[in-house]
Amino acid sequence: MHTYTYDLFAEKIGFKLIWGCIVFYPFFYTLGLHPLVATATSVTPSVAAACGGIFLLGYTLSRGANNQKFAYRVDPARPFLFGLVPQRAVPNSRLLCSGWWALARHINYFGEILMALGIALPAALATGSWLPLTYPLYYVALLVPRALEDGRICAAKYGAAWAEYCRRVPYLIIPGVL
Repeated sequence: MHTYTYDLFAEKIGFKLIWGCIVFYPFFYTLGLHPLVATATSVTPSVAAACGGIFLLGYTLSRGANNQKFAYRVDPARPFLFGLVPQRAVPNSRLLCSGWWALARHINYFGEILMALGIALPAALATGSWLPLTYPLYYVALLVPRALEDGRICAAKYGAAWAEYCRRVPYLIIPGVL
């Protein structure tokens, strides 16, 4: 999925994939396990299920939004999600404002944060340690400024179309909140 959703130039793909995915992310994936392993505690099945649900919701938002964007690039006229969701964009632009992208301008970022939270919560709840929560907090610290910067870039690139897009999709990352 990463190969068709990244802007190779804007995202500094070599740095992100080589350093980020091989060194940095695995560190944060496992950081939350240290308190859990050290105390040998566990969570109840209902808490585990709730955390799994948070992760799956995040996965659905992130991957669903990226898949919709890819489908739009391939064939803008073809409805998305088994033909149920029409693909709509702001006129004279490629700014999607239907389906997942009608919920927030960076709904995929919200999905990434929820996935990280779903991974970190079991260890945080079982141990009472804040350490596992550094993983979702890292995503908040990374993605909120990135979304704001993206807004500035898109305003310069799309002009009036971006203003119309922001009117149609008022939330930055979290539908109904931010």
